[in-house]
Amino acid sequence: MIDRRTLLSALAVSALLPPGAALAGAPEERLYLSAFDDDNRSHHAAVFDGEGRILSTIPLPDRGHGGAFHPTRGEAVAFARRPGDFAVAFEARTGRVVATIRSPEGRHFYGHGVFTADGRLLYATENDYETGDGAIGIWDASNGYRRVGAFASNGIGPHELRFMPDGRTLAVANGGILTHPDSGRRKLNIPDMDPTLALIDSTDGTLVRETRLPREMHKLSIRHLAVAPGGEIGVALQYQGPKEDRPPLVFLWKDGEARLLDLPGDTLERMENYCGSAAMDPAGRVLGISAPRGDLAAFFAVEDGRFLESVKLDDGCGLAPGAGPADFVLSSGNGKRLLHTVGRQGDDRILPASAAHWDNHITPWRA
Repeated sequence: MIDRRTLLSALAVSALLPPGAALAGAPEERLYLSAFDDDNRSHHAAVFDGEGRILSTIPLPDRGHGGAFHPTRGEAVAFARRPGDFAVAFEARTGRVVATIRSPEGRHFYGHGVFTADGRLLYATENDYETGDGAIGIWDASNGYRRVGAFASNGIGPHELRFMPDGRTLAVANGGILTHPDSGRRKLNIPDMDPTLALIDSTDGTLVRETRLPREMHKLSIRHLAVAPGGEIGVALQYQGPKEDRPPLVFLWKDGEARLLDLPGDTLERMENYCGSAAMDPAGRVLGISAPRGDLAAFFAVEDGRFLESVKLDDGCGLAPGAGPADFVLSSGNGKRLLHTVGRQGDDRILPASAAHWDNHITPWRA
């Protein structure tokens, strides 16, 4: 299912790029992409800068979710929320639509995608809903976003995916939850969930490494990821078991080992078994995890997994790296956005107000 000539050609070019070379066309200021709804419940995506100024907006046919920035061409891609079948590529600064991408018949998107370092290929998580298998679809961004292949995600319900620092290995959050469009967003296999964190060779779909939590924790769905320059992966979890349970909701992965992270009891209680987004600060030293049901984001030291602090934001889910070490950008469903620096409680900067009800994710330029 893979056009190997296209894949190998694209990845050969990517492999020759020195670190940072793919950023040659990136803007000097930091840009962010997020889906949002307006007061009329119409669906959109927007690009804004580090000061919160909205540079462009586009309408979406249904609710959006995550996104991706092309590393050199000034384009953004907004993905549909599960079980949507569309993604829209557009010019980040003008909003001009470049392409509308459709998932193949029998598949839908899971709301997340990522470009190769040179921008040639776009990878996206998909559900082959007749078989129930997770898949990674591949699109040639250099040729009108033509589909050129796919491979297995090696699990069920793949959600977020990120490239590892080598630029070749994909980290994929297989949430383990079986769904089908005929059942809407209903979860069909909770008793038998089998979530995994899969590392996959993006050139051929080979499973490089697979990590599971202990069997008794199989109802912790692995959903969102953040990758540090040193190869650590921060993982945000969503618990599908009894509401009164309070399992860990975050783990740090390194070299094949998953370390569950501790949270203060009152913070864990407020999170209500649900994490919404994960992000690393630009230095890769602080992991941020949002918890919209708890109206907070929690932060951890990547070095040793220590809980550092939490910040309050009503219905806050969007989370992305800010401009400097320990800096983060947060957004909420009530339209609020703020800049937060870990270790400087009380110095939060509120970005300009908008009528947007921001959706779950903020994608930074070069996520």
